[in-house]
Amino acid sequence: MTEKEMRRKKENDAARLRRRKHRKKVVFIERVVLIVLMAAVIATGTVLTIRMMPDIKVARQLKAADQYREEKSYEDAIASCEQALSIDSGSVEAYRAMAGVYLEKEDREAAEQVLYRGWETTQDGNLLQEYCVYLLNDAVFDINNGTCSLGTLEKCILALEQDSEGEDVYRLLDACYERILSGDISIDCTQILEDGSCSFVRYISLLDRMIGVYEKTSNEALGKEIAKYAAWKLPSFTLEVSHLQEYGNFLQRAIGAGGSEELTALYACVEKALWAQELFAPAFSIFESGDFAPIKEFMQSEDYLAVREAFIEETMEYWEGQTYIPVSREKVILTCEEGTYHFRFADFEECPETAGVINIWGTKQQDAGVPRVCISYEPASQNGTYFPHTIYEFVYLYSNVKIGGNFVPQMNYRFETRVETEEGTTSQLIGDWGGEHQWEMEY
Repeated sequence: MTEKEMRRKKENDAARLRRRKHRKKVVFIERVVLIVLMAAVIATGTVLTIRMMPDIKVARQLKAADQYREEKSYEDAIASCEQALSIDSGSVEAYRAMAGVYLEKEDREAAEQVLYRGWETTQDGNLLQEYCVYLLNDAVFDINNGTCSLGTLEKCILALEQDSEGEDVYRLLDACYERILSGDISIDCTQILEDGSCSFVRYISLLDRMIGVYEKTSNEALGKEIAKYAAWKLPSFTLEVSHLQEYGNFLQRAIGAGGSEELTALYACVEKALWAQELFAPAFSIFESGDFAPIKEFMQSEDYLAVREAFIEETMEYWEGQTYIPVSREKVILTCEEGTYHFRFADFEECPETAGVINIWGTKQQDAGVPRVCISYEPASQNGTYFPHTIYEFVYLYSNVKIGGNFVPQMNYRFETRVETEEGTTSQLIGDWGGEHQWEMEY
């Protein structure tokens, strides 16, 4: 073999060796890649299996719930949905399925509660939207079926609290207003609701929630709704005097949310009623003490004379009354006529359970050029019955006083007590009451 051939053979052997090493390296890399890929597949499969297991379990429970619903086994269907939620509390489909079961068994309130619970847990906007749709559909049902009530209004407000921009809720608020606060439905403390509260308390609570939404959103449309709802157009509105201050405070807030002339007038009316209560508080204290003598000073006070004069001259604002104007501490009756608000306090007939009624005598009478001043008081009934009914009457007038055996005309006080029974009335009259020539007569 020549030197040239030997050199070529060495070069060929070296090339074969390099190719062999390269093939080994490629095979090794392929094996490594394959191992890595297999490991990744195994790991991914494990993760997917782990992740899918709760979903599979939830799906099985919801499938069972659907089967129970078809069989009308609603309690079993609800139990399956609850089981699904115990597996995954964030399952939107489980909440939606359970709401559907309650809806099918005609328990709309429970369906609504489930949707709201679901939204609170998951913060899923679709659940919240469905919840609001359920509420508004309920309200539509009440309105269309003539069963619109404060409960219907509350459904609208619940939806409003979730979305104050929706147009549907405002249309329904308008419909509720027409049926509740501009018709013949009573919204007052003479109407007791199923929960034992008076309708007025419920009404104020709902409107307070409307104001709460307004204070967060400053929604102009909502402000107008509040003003309309607060400035009701009912013929009469009976309110416990103990609620007057609360009502005045509420009206003040309502004016701030979206005031109107009617609302401002109603607020002024309520404030006038509060003023009257404060004015007559000392008189009630006198009568309840049993020592009536200080009533003379009250009768001649500037405030009392001004009130009496305003009634006589027909210049009294907001407070209704003509001849005998009652003042009591239990109930005040607010009225609305052609958009004008007035008030009066309930008399004995309107509120037999009263602790006592003062009557202002608004009749213009003069004795020797001096105005006759009158006031009377009816204490609480005895034993819860009207009879015997007592009336204490106090009059400052020009009358005959017996002096030295002769009757002499002069201004003096007369105090008369009348006791009414089923058999008739007996009276005790004291002339020149508390004066030097006081006299008494019974008849």
